[in-house]
Amino acid sequence: MHSIRDEQKPTQKGPKLIPIDKNLLPSRGRYYKSDLFCRKLTAIETKDLSKLKTNTVNSVFNQVLSGAISGIDVEDIMLNDRLWLIYYLRSITYDDIPFKVFGTCPICGDSGWFEYKLKDLDVTYANEDLERDLELTNGDKVTLSFPTIGDELEIARTKADPNLMENIDVDVMTVASHIRSINGEPVSIYEAYVYFSRGNGSAKDYSRLLTHLRKYAFGASPKGAFKCRKCKQNLLIDIPLGSDFFLPEI
Repeated sequence: MHSIRDEQKPTQKGPKLIPIDKNLLPSRGRYYKSDLFCRKLTAIETKDLSKLKTNTVNSVFNQVLSGAISGIDVEDIMLNDRLWLIYYLRSITYDDIPFKVFGTCPICGDSGWFEYKLKDLDVTYANEDLERDLELTNGDKVTLSFPTIGDELEIARTKADPNLMENIDVDVMTVASHIRSINGEPVSIYEAYVYFSRGNGSAKDYSRLLTHLRKYAFGASPKGAFKCRKCKQNLLIDIPLGSDFFLPEI
């Protein structure tokens, strides 16, 4: 007797993969060896993004990127590309539907509504490769690299380690996470942090490192770049990552 179970079910096609133009990334794709691809956000992902909270924002971003981005492990994504990728995924999911934001010019006081699209996102681009070798003021030589999402996760694990009998300064550790070796010796993020917190790295050395990194900084901020319609002043207006943004009225 023929059973319905014997019938072959149609194979469901996977989501269409979209190649990412790496030159659009804040990093300009300088630190990726492979091609990157993405797909549009799912209903579950947009729902999760619409309910972001301060203590869950990074974990939600990482979870979404791990599913929507391919060609690279999520932990290898540059930390300073992450926010741009979230805005990018929203853009391709909704065909870059405009998002209305209200802003006031700080110069002339003119107020009004602006329509945000991805092209309006405030982005600082990496227009040259990081000079990886740096000599500090004390003569030590460090090798540098920009941190990844994986580095951020390592910082979180280190901070939560009950065996560490000290309060970790996350800001200093984040800066220290740029260091891959000191005088040719590979170091962990924690070892690089200790170098500045109670090692040979002085405040002058820390400041020198910051000065060097700022020259190559890149990333996106959660703001749109517009011009005042009245006085043509450049404006930066918040683009809130809330329910209206990720679940717009269509």
